Amino acid sequence: DIYGSRTPIPRMNRTSHSYSCKNSGCNNKGKKPVVIFLTGGAWIIGYRMWGTLLGRALAPFGILVIVPDYRNFPAVNISQMVDDVDKSIDWVFNNVEEYGGDKEKIILVGQSAGAHIGGVVVARKVRDWIRMKSVGLGWDIQNCNHFSNELPPLASTYQPFDLKGFISTSAPHNLVTMREVFHRHGLSSSVQRSIFGGAESSARKHDNDGDDNHLFEKWSPYHLVQKCRLDYAEMEKLMQRRNCQPANGVTNGNGYTKISCRKIQHCDYFDSDDKFNPKLCNMLLKDIFPKLCVIHGTCDKTVPVKESIEFTSLLKEMDIPVVTKFYNGWSHTDPILEAPMRGNHLYHCDIFDLVCLWIDGMELCKHGAVCESVEPTLVAFDQSHPKLQSICPKVLVELARICNPF
Repeated sequence: DIYGSRTPIPRMNRTSHSYSCKNSGCNNKGKKPVVIFLTGGAWIIGYRMWGTLLGRALAPFGILVIVPDYRNFPAVNISQMVDDVDKSIDWVFNNVEEYGGDKEKIILVGQSAGAHIGGVVVARKVRDWIRMKSVGLGWDIQNCNHFSNELPPLASTYQPFDLKGFISTSAPHNLVTMREVFHRHGLSSSVQRSIFGGAESSARKHDNDGDDNHLFEKWSPYHLVQKCRLDYAEMEKLMQRRNCQPANGVTNGNGYTKISCRKIQHCDYFDSDDKFNPKLCNMLLKDIFPKLCVIHGTCDKTVPVKESIEFTSLLKEMDIPVVTKFYNGWSHTDPILEAPMRGNHLYHCDIFDLVCLWIDGMELCKHGAVCESVEPTLVAFDQSHPKLQSICPKVLVELARICNPF
């Protein structure tokens, strides 16, 4: 589903701070920033309509929202789900301009299982990029124990840093620690093995729980990010052998290394004369990742908030910047269902704010302020907009929260 392709774009009058709608673009190219939203559903009941409220909230403010579907279990296992999402992201990069979107301003957002799959895709794209560059440096992956039994590269052509950012919401980042939690909530151990282990799990069906943790680690964002660090360390060794030292951490005002990854994203380590160019190595691990944000409700009983706390701790330990937002008293589904239904759009506002921050380097949502030195792509998020009013009596929403299995 695509939301906002025909929505007039609100423009802000700098002198009066009043709003008006124009059919011309919200920037010089007339293209909108894009949010790809991956819905949850425990890998079993996911459906793109779960993204309706988010699309309804962001489209009036000049954001194009695309909500792809991916196949669910038991039709497929996690491998095919990841392929579906990866292909969907690739499709957006290749086709979004036909719908008024800007392919250079794409942000990935996921909730629950959708955030998990999005995290797997992002981490694997980082690993794929590192491995591709390492092969160019002479790394013999075929005979390297580090890559034994590893998954093949994803089929897509975009690079991880082509995404402006990734917002992970209520996500199970560590599948190993979540196994018992899933089991208590009705996702039995055997079903988990079928989702995340596939044929290899069936061959080991008599194993005890814990003997097959390696199957879950393959699809666990927490463990995949750790492997990104190992891959990058191997690439550093190769660069040193080729007299190409990695970036020393010197950054510009935007927090990037002096040679920004976004300026060299389509380059290799070799110039047009097939000569090794050490300048093209000047990337830190954090530059290969898109900008990251982790959001979680503190009263989430389906995926404990500890999951996000430990994942963000890992990212910070690896010097990968991450924005964290913990919503006090919110449940697993409050961000996408109960809160917006009763007119609370904190989650949508935060997504909008991050879009502004990551595409323009400015923050508009919370204060509605306009930076006079920068022409903003978007106007401020206005929670008084008719589309953002409560659509259900509060008492009914509270009753629904009691009945909600998540």
